[in-house]
Amino acid sequence: MDETPRLAVDRMLMRLARWLRLLGADVIADASVTGADLLRIARADNRILVTRDKRLRTASDVFFVETNSIRSQLRDAVRRFDLDPRAIVLTRCSRCNTVLTTIARELVSRRVPPYVFASHERFAECGGCGRLYWHETHPARMHAMLDSIAF
Repeated sequence: MDETPRLAVDRMLMRLARWLRLLGADVIADASVTGADLLRIARADNRILVTRDKRLRTASDVFFVETNSIRSQLRDAVRRFDLDPRAIVLTRCSRCNTVLTTIARELVSRRVPPYVFASHERFAECGGCGRLYWHETHPARMHAMLDSIAF
């Protein structure tokens, strides 16, 4: 894909929003914003709205999600936005969408469990919420989930 998909995901699809971020999409999501308000925000920010709100399904800049199953939602979104389900990129925080930055290993020694610190070399940090990511463990769990989906 040539550019990062810019999406706005409604409150009915917060789990999908986290997965899309892990696959590199730029996803805004706020559970306190209603569908119509989120559509206005998405349009102002040149984003596609991803929703389960049937009232919004006919808009041209809306991707309507039919199913409740996260596996089906993820499969449909990967296809629609041409994402690579094998490319867990960990460029954005799965919780708040902030771009992750590399952080020196010695700076995380007291912020991660001792086993994680001893067994991992690379870490990334979210400048928005402070969450830490380590590349060796997180992608393995994510790939297991993605491998269970027929893309």
